[in-house]
Amino acid sequence: MKMQTQNFLETTKIHYKGMVPLVAYLIISGQLETRDSKGEIKNISAGEMIGLKEVWHHEPLHFDIDTTPGTTLLPLDKSMLERFKQVLLES
Repeated sequence: MKMQTQNFLETTKIHYKGMVPLVAYLIISGQLETRDSKGEIKNISAGEMIGLKEVWHHEPLHFDIDTTPGTTLLPLDKSMLERFKQVLLES
């Protein structure tokens, strides 16, 4: 299982409200901005994760997600998350 980070040099929309995400994101550096249907913006900082529950349960996110310049993310798809769960249960 090879994990590869994604680096964003400029603001980039990585998710649209109402879509089911294919990956959860662990924020390595920088931050993400979420915007809900009311326009409320929340920042998610390095060390936090977004989309875990939604990927696991195949549920839509109810907000847009944008990167900020200089953000590095580690995308985690369901197969990686299942492998992590298996390893944790074995230990």
